[in-house]
Amino acid sequence: MRRKEFEVEDREICEAFLNERDDGVLTFKGIDGWPKAVPLNYAYKDGSVYFHGSKKGEKMSGIAEDDRAEFVVYEAHAFIPSYYSDPLMACPATLYFRSVRIRGRVEQVEEAADKAVALAALMSKLQPEGGHLAIDASHPKYALQLKGIAVLRLSVEEMTGKFKFGQNLSEKKRIEVIDGLEGRDRPGDPLTVAFMKEWAPKPK
Repeated sequence: MRRKEFEVEDREICEAFLNERDDGVLTFKGIDGWPKAVPLNYAYKDGSVYFHGSKKGEKMSGIAEDDRAEFVVYEAHAFIPSYYSDPLMACPATLYFRSVRIRGRVEQVEEAADKAVALAALMSKLQPEGGHLAIDASHPKYALQLKGIAVLRLSVEEMTGKFKFGQNLSEKKRIEVIDGLEGRDRPGDPLTVAFMKEWAPKPK
């Protein structure tokens, strides 16, 4: 059952998370009828998700038959041991994380200029320091490359977020978990504590 207290309906918050991350998993119906899950780099731009890859293969064949797909972006932040809030039971053990799930339809980007814009957005995200010739459809060095590569656009029909940071805990339990994380201080723990405080239910 999906817990309401973890749901994020604010589109801007979900989009900000998408712009932080570099990779996710695209799921679609394969040509053999089985669900397929493919990890991909992506760029989120102007309300759509863009991917690139070969013009042939399992992904392209499956999407050609059924363009419906879901894309999930996920970041695990911290494992929360059970004993932070219960000295006996294992049940409280959990993982705090952020995720965004997108549902929509995938289409090929055909125009070279549009491909160039999508790939430039991807490079800007993955290689922000530059160090390459700007991607321009009219440049002779890129013209042939753009013809040979597939660029896919996932148009967003639904977007939902799930940010789990102890919103279901009582104030006492939340403090106990925060104390545990601050005492442990593993990579990711300080940010998890910050998110726990940010996403704590506001007093009524």
